[in-house]
Parts: sequence; structure tokens; C-alpha cells
Amino acid sequence: MVLVLVRMALLAGAAAATAGAVSAATGAPFSLASASQLSALYFVPVNVVCLALLARGGRITRLLGERPWLRRSDVGYGLLWLFVAFVPFAVVLNAVVLLTAGASGYAGAWERLFAPPAGAELAMSRGVSLALAAVTVILFPVTNAPVEELLYRGHALAEMKGRGVPPRAAIAQQAALFGVQHVFLAPTPAAMAAYVMAFTAWGATAGVIYQRQGRLMPLIVAHLLTNLMTSAVPLVLLLAGTAT
Repeated sequence: MVLVLVRMALLAGAAAATAGAVSAATGAPFSLASASQLSALYFVPVNVVCLALLARGGRITRLLGERPWLRRSDVGYGLLWLFVAFVPFAVVLNAVVLLTAGASGYAGAWERLFAPPAGAELAMSRGVSLALAAVTVILFPVTNAPVEELLYRGHALAEMKGRGVPPRAAIAQQAALFGVQHVFLAPTPAAMAAYVMAFTAWGATAGVIYQRQGRLMPLIVAHLLTNLMTSAVPLVLLLAGTAT
């Protein structure tokens, strides 16, 4: 679990540094939530460092199993697991928003919870915004998906299994850590609990899938597609704005 804690510490440091830069640039109070606009960018160097740590001693090859390369079946299963993992994620996220805002305030709560804090938006030229969005789309999915599946579903579960932790407890622990890590993506303090709980549900589902299937590559495919779709949204919106 040391590598998981190292990742948490690196992300916390990167988030704090980014939040400080946002605060200095906008004059807004320091808040880790304000760094969420650039979270996909600062995740990239942290991902590279974590991948390098995981690669030592041939650990990645061992975690990927006897056939570490991508197979056609991995893509098919990856598409399936994407939808399977999304269902509990969406259910938990909606449940937290409903419990937070109540039935009457549910519709309006999404913007209040998941929009950047007022005054914390970074004012950037269209060219800079496009460049940053393009870099995010290219680098974030291909670094984030492998490192998180290798670290949480692969390394953490294997380490806890070696210590004799019961499978259900191991899955719950790695899922909770996976959820806590995503606090850095929350755009507002109020959204942090929703992110932690929703991503914990995703992590638990992925843990069960890995325990039953015994192969990480399909989960990496599912994770990569999810990251690609979410990171592409800002670029698509910017390009659509440019076209109009």
C-alpha cells in the first residue's frame, strides 16, 4: 500500500501547487476545489511517476498476467465493464446529490455542486485553452487508466491478498482509497463527498470484476474509454465554439 500512499501524497502536492497558482492568478481564496479545472493536466506527471515506480522489478508485466498484450476480447469486455461500472457510479452520484439537495432542489443542485467556484475560473485565450484541452485528451487517458488499474485493482489487491486480508475487505479498502483519490477532481467543496462515494462505488465494482475475471487489461480499456470521453468534452466544446 506504500505506492498508493505515495500517489496520494503526490496528487495532494500537485493539487495544492495548482490551487495556489489559480489563487494567485484570479485573486480567489485558496481552495483545492479551484484546481479541478487543471486536474487532468497535473495528474499526468503524477501518473508517469507512478508508472515508473510500478515498472520497477517487472511488476507491471506480472500484474498484467500471462498474456500482457491487448487482445480482441479485452476490448469487448472493456466495453461491457465500462457500462457495468458506470451503473453503480451513476446511482451513487445521483443518490448523494438527492440526499444533499432534496427532491425540490435536485435539478438545480448539479450546477451548484459541479460548477467551478465563482471567481475561480481561469481566464485564458482560446488558443491556450485549445492547446491545454488537446494535451489533456492525448496524455491523460493513456497515463491515468493504466496506472490506476495497475495500482488499485492490481498491486493493492495483490499486496493485501499476500497479507491475508479477506477478498471482500481488500476490495472495499482499495475502492475506498480509489474514491478518496478523486476528491482532487471535485470542482467545489460540496462536491467532494459525492465524488468520493461515487468513485468508491466504481472502484468496488472494478475490484469485483477483477477478482472474478483475473485480468486487468479489460478494466484498463474501460477506464481509458471513460477518461477519453470525459477529457474530450472541453475540447469538443471549444471546437464547437470556434466553429460557430
